[in-house]
Amino acid sequence: MTEPRWFRDDESFGVHDDDGEVIARNLYRDVELADGTKQRVFPSIHVRPDHRHVGLAGRLTKYSLDITIDEGYRIVPICPYVAQWMREYDDGAYLKYRDDPGAKHFHAD
Repeated sequence: MTEPRWFRDDESFGVHDDDGEVIARNLYRDVELADGTKQRVFPSIHVRPDHRHVGLAGRLTKYSLDITIDEGYRIVPICPYVAQWMREYDDGAYLKYRDDPGAKHFHAD
C-alpha cells in the first residue's frame, strides 16, 4: 500500500488496503456538553498486525484529529496511543485542543 485509502463512518476514521479490506480504525464518539462544547472522544485505535510498525497508526491519528479540529470539536483522548501522540507530535501542538476525560465520556453499551 503506497498511500492510505482513508474512510470515515459513524463510529470511526479508518484505512482500507488496496483490496478494500479495513486495515486500521480510530474509533470515536461525539459528545455535546450542556454549554454547547462539542467533544469527540477517542476510546481506541486498532491496526491489523500485518500493517503495524510502518507509521500507520500515527498517520491515522493525525488524519482523525485534523478533521475533528476542522469540524470544531475538542479532543478527548481515552486511548493511550492517541493521548501520547498528542503530547509528542509537533511538540505538543495538538494539546490546546485536548479536554480531560471524565465520567460523561464513558458509557456501557
